[in-house]
This record gives sequence, structure tokens and C-alpha cells, in this order.
Amino acid sequence: MTSLEKLGLTPRRLAILAAALAAIVVIAGCGWWLVRTMGATRVTAYFDRGVGIYAGSDVRILGVKVGEIDEVTPERDRVRVQLHVDRGVKLPKDLWAAQVTPSVISDRYVQLLPVYTDGPTAQSGTVVAEDHTMTPVEIDQVYASISTLAQALGPEGANKAKPGEQGALTDLLDVSAENLAGNGQAMADAIAGLSKASTTLADSRDNIAATVKGLNTFVTMLAENDKQVRTFNTQLADLTQYLAGEREDFTKALNLLATALSDVGAFVRDNRDALSSNVQGLTEVTKVLNDTKTAQAQILSYLPVAASNLDQAYDPDSGTLTLRPNLPDLQDPLGTACKLADLGKLMPGNPQFAQISATLGPLLAQCGNIAKQITDGVRTPSLNLPLGILSGANLQRGSVPGTVPGRTAPSVDGVLPSTPAGTGPATSAKPAPSSASATPSASAKPSAPSSTRPTAPATGGAR
Repeated sequence: MTSLEKLGLTPRRLAILAAALAAIVVIAGCGWWLVRTMGATRVTAYFDRGVGIYAGSDVRILGVKVGEIDEVTPERDRVRVQLHVDRGVKLPKDLWAAQVTPSVISDRYVQLLPVYTDGPTAQSGTVVAEDHTMTPVEIDQVYASISTLAQALGPEGANKAKPGEQGALTDLLDVSAENLAGNGQAMADAIAGLSKASTTLADSRDNIAATVKGLNTFVTMLAENDKQVRTFNTQLADLTQYLAGEREDFTKALNLLATALSDVGAFVRDNRDALSSNVQGLTEVTKVLNDTKTAQAQILSYLPVAASNLDQAYDPDSGTLTLRPNLPDLQDPLGTACKLADLGKLMPGNPQFAQISATLGPLLAQCGNIAKQITDGVRTPSLNLPLGILSGANLQRGSVPGTVPGRTAPSVDGVLPSTPAGTGPATSAKPAPSSASATPSASAKPSAPSSTRPTAPATGGAR
């Protein structure tokens, strides 16, 4: 009895066990394949050639394997390559594919680029068209290109020589060798300088691009304004002809200007200190003018009015200026004293003086009321306070030639009768003597003849 028979394994049972093991292996392989490919990103890429690309070849990103090629199908003038990328590897939406040859003789792999950083991703089923794929040049194409170049430069091509002469390429090499002999360092320096110039241009590429854009804008503007440009050129030509015709006068003027500039330079050099001090003084004057610009504006505003009033105040008949000061504060001295006691107005804006003014405010207000009562108590219609005529409270009683009489002045009963404004007061109850036998008094002198000169209205002080 064999060992298998001792274990109870008959041929039939062995066949069943082998079939079960095979099924387990197949199921495990299918499961592993499904798990690996489940969730993978499938991509279809089209290349113009598919040399060295097979099913099972690697799919890489930056040289790292991330998937495999599933199928390679040739079509009319292109090759369709179906591949998948492992689950979890993200691809950019703008996907490119390139065939890469790691060595001269080996299978190729497909490189996907660029590397995903952020933004939208490529979904499963993405198609990469031929304009987004790259295929390396085949070695036979390289050899064919070299052979074609050698034939073009050989004795049957550019280097073809006449009997007894050298070919053109041979002459070129001989002349180049003679010219370059001993100039190795100069060539190296030239190449180094060219490298630096290229680096400078590369570093300034943004500025160069901006300059080119500016030139493009300028040229476009010139093209859009071609008529104006032509007119400008014509006018410039006329100006050039005019300057050419007047070149002698311009030469004389420039010579005189040179002489004048020389004199000015000598003057400045000899009077440098004085000019410097004058400029500094002018700076101070300018600063004062700037600091007092508000007062200057007021002066310029009031000066025409003052000049007009001065002109109207002139009496051509008597040759005098009929003026009087208008000082209203002198008619109320107590009220003026109360106002002067407000120390806060001495320094406006000063917090301490403002506090003093606020503290004294009730007292000063009461002072003003008391002063008003006193002033009103002593002021009567028949009593003229001192300097009343200067405060504007009263006008002159007598008529002055060339002035405005104003209103009727008050009088004291029994002393001076009230007279209408513009007439002189009566000196007595008797009739006034005739002009032939008596001299008129100062207050009763005849009025001056009327003049056509206009008089100012009685505002404040009458003329």
C-alpha cells in the first residue's frame, strides 16, 4: 500500500484536489488583477509610430512606473496605445504622452507629462491626440540624415573640385584653420562674452517683450494716423527749409547768445556770494508772503473799495478830504472795558485761555448788562455823550458843502432850536442881515453851489 493510499487519497480525490487548487489560483489571480486595475485611470494615446511599444510595457511619470500598456493596435497612419495608470495617481487635464528609449537597443516606455500639481484632472477614458504625443527619431533615420549630409558635402556635392583644384569645402577648412590658428583664447573670450550677452538677454526677456509690445503699439498708432504723420513730415520739411534759409541769422543769434551766456557766467561767478544771500533773503520774503496770504487777499479785496471811498471823500470845492473816524466803542466805554476783560480772546485756540474765558463768561455777561443799563441811563435824546459824533450815534447839525446832511440832530431846549438837516442854525430871532451889509456867520454861510460830482450815501460816517 502506497503512502497516498494510507492517507486515503485515491486518484479520483487527487484529481478533485488539483482542480480545486487550480481554481483557487485562478480566482486569486483574477481578484488580484481586479483589485489592481479597479479605480485605475484608462488613457488612449495615438502615436505616428509604435516601434518598441508592446502590451505590458511600462507607463512612467518622471521615470517612476505608475501603470502599464494594455494594448497596442496599428491603424492606417497611426498607432493606438491603450494604457492604464494605477489608482491614486492624478493626471493633469492637458495630458501629453511621449515614447522614451532608455538605451539604443531596448523596449520603449510611455512617459506621461506634465506632472500634476493642481487644477482639473484627467478622467478615465481620456484620449491623447497625435498633436499631444511625441515619438523619438529612429536610429536608421539618424543614419540616413548623416549619410545624406555626407553626400552633400562630399566630392560629388559641395566639395566637388575641378581638375587640378581643391573642392570648396576643402578650401573653407584650410582658410578656417589658417584664421583660427593661435586665436584659441580670443575665440574662448568671444564665446564667453556671447554667453554673457545671451544671459543678459534672457534675464531681460520681460523688458524686451514689453519693448516689442510698445513698439507694436507705436507702429499701429502710426499706421492709424498715417495722414497726420504725412502732414507732420511735410511741415517738418518746410521747417527744415526755413531754418536752412535763415542759417546765417541763426548763427549770429547763437554767437550773441554764447557771448551773453559767457557774460552771465562771469557775473554769477563774480557775485556768487551776493546772489546766494539774495536768494536766501528772497526765500524768507517768499515765506512771509506765503504766511500772510490771507491778509494779502483781504487787502486786495478791500483796497479798491477804500480807493473808491477816498476818491469820493475828496471835496474839490474846498480842496479837503471830508472824513471822520467811526469809533462806536467810544460811545460805550463801560461795555468796551467788559469786552477787554475777556482774556480768552488774547490767544484764540489756547486751552488755558479758553478755560479762563469760560470761567469768566457769566461774570463778563453780567458786566455787559450792567454797563448797558448805565449807558442807557445816562444817554438821553437831548444829551450828546463825549465823542458821540465819532461813534455814529449823532451826525453833524450844520450843513457842510459837499456832504450829505443826514438826519435831524437832537437839541437842548432853550439853547439851540431844532433845525432841519442841511440848514444852518438861526443865530437870533431877528432877520438875518443882507449879504451886502453883514458878514454871514460860519454856521449860516451860504451853501456851496451844486456840483455834478455824485456823493456817497450816508452810511456810517457822512462826508
